[in-house]
Amino acid sequence: MAKFKTLRVCGIPEAIIGMRNPLKSYDISDSYYEPIDLKTRPGFSHFIIGSNDYRLAKSLWKGGTEHRKYLRMIQVWVDIWAPRYFFQEWDTYKIGTSANSESTMHRLIKDGIKKEDLDFEWGIDSLADNAMKNLLSEIESLIDCYKKSDKKTQEKFFLLIKGLVPESFIQKRTVNLNYEVLATMYRQRKNHRLPQWNTDFVSWINTLPYNELITGEFHD
Repeated sequence: MAKFKTLRVCGIPEAIIGMRNPLKSYDISDSYYEPIDLKTRPGFSHFIIGSNDYRLAKSLWKGGTEHRKYLRMIQVWVDIWAPRYFFQEWDTYKIGTSANSESTMHRLIKDGIKKEDLDFEWGIDSLADNAMKNLLSEIESLIDCYKKSDKKTQEKFFLLIKGLVPESFIQKRTVNLNYEVLATMYRQRKNHRLPQWNTDFVSWINTLPYNELITGEFHD
């Protein structure tokens, strides 16, 4: 499975202000800041999209990407832990995204590889279980050889280890992207066969503020 941890979402107030520029309809903007519990978090506030601004945001959203440019101004930073095969599909989305990833090889050489490092369904098929156990054992042996070898020989073991890393190996990435990119990803992936998309990704999207700006599921 995939794990998503939101680090920050920003730009919603600025996006809402900017979407009124084309028609200069600033006078009917009705969004506002609502204070959070001032006893526990003094000075903090929460941005509320007013009904007039909400209707315009909805109308522009339904007008298509050329009209809902305000979505590109809402930025999200998120930590993701997922198997390598998930990130292969995630990497389809290159425009409007940026990421820093854990070094797979650095992790392997330093920490080795264990069952808990994999997103693998143990217990379904004994042949598959044994094949994976044997693979992990072989990788561990090669890592041990790597650590005991001279620099020239290490390069040979490095390539062997890298070639054997299973697709289920879990990697962490810190990702930055915007609501427009997420809207595209949601539309294209919400019914994907992988649970990392149709369950984990969708569940995370539903935790984001004003997630209807991503899903298009506006309330009346």
